[in-house]
Amino acid sequence: MDIAIGALIAVINQSLLYWRMRQLENKNIIDPKQVVNLARVSLIERLMLVGIMLVFAMMQFDPLSVVVSFFLINLGVAFYKNVS
Repeated sequence: MDIAIGALIAVINQSLLYWRMRQLENKNIIDPKQVVNLARVSLIERLMLVGIMLVFAMMQFDPLSVVVSFFLINLGVAFYKNVS
């Protein structure tokens, strides 16, 4: 269960990132200042949401298993997107 929770949080993290990237593409934002602002907002909201979810998961389950599965899934998804 610990590994599944970490993987679920990683999928939520990647989904939020993908959603923000789609928003950026749909808005056709060219101004670098607006791109940086959207990236900053995305970073802060993902950091807060994912951080809070990880803290609660680590309080309920084995912290090492949750964190390791979270990072492995995030790295796997990032590597898969770069290779594809």
